[in-house]
Amino acid sequence: MEKEKLKIILADDHEILLDSLEGLLSKEDDLEIIGKVNSGLELIERVNISVPDLCIVDMDMPGMNGMVASEKLLAEYPDIKIMILSMHSETSLIKNMVKLGISGYLTKTTDRDEFIFAIRQILKGKSYFSNKILEAVAKDDNPNANQDDLSKIGSLSDREREIVQLVCEGLTNKQIGDQLFLSHKTIDNHRTNIMRKLEVHNVVELIRFCIRNGIAD
Repeated sequence: MEKEKLKIILADDHEILLDSLEGLLSKEDDLEIIGKVNSGLELIERVNISVPDLCIVDMDMPGMNGMVASEKLLAEYPDIKIMILSMHSETSLIKNMVKLGISGYLTKTTDRDEFIFAIRQILKGKSYFSNKILEAVAKDDNPNANQDDLSKIGSLSDREREIVQLVCEGLTNKQIGDQLFLSHKTIDNHRTNIMRKLEVHNVVELIRFCIRNGIAD
């Protein structure tokens, strides 16, 4: 029996981008685009017909923009997953969207691999924010942040950043490995590389680094 596909709605006022995203995601066997809309109002109307597993939403749309539409959808459907895909990276805007309860935020300069990875993470119930977004927020939260620290954060791979967040949540290597379906040794190797890149020597220093730079609570 064929597994049911995960349903996605795309919202952007540029048809070329919508067609491009649809073409990209249609190559994924388990994903299905069930709607393409050009405004926030159309997005709400489409979701009311059939609630998807994920909405990928642009911020700038005519009439009702992505922020207003996301706020309305999250009020009506608290469990809905929304990922913003935008040219904007202003920290105040990002923070407002996070407070609303969005699941992720990417800029339109994101490459294909990160885009697909972000979708996968969100569909698994996790959140995802690109390195560029995290750096912008960290710099805004810490205006005197060391530029060297920001460069170190940017050097982390997607997988390393994911592991950093799990370490900061207090998970052990075994728990992280079980969650990510990786071996204990693989997690060990990742942690070694993370500490080398961030120039920290133990978990306490790692957590302090992350808190200082706004990538952990």
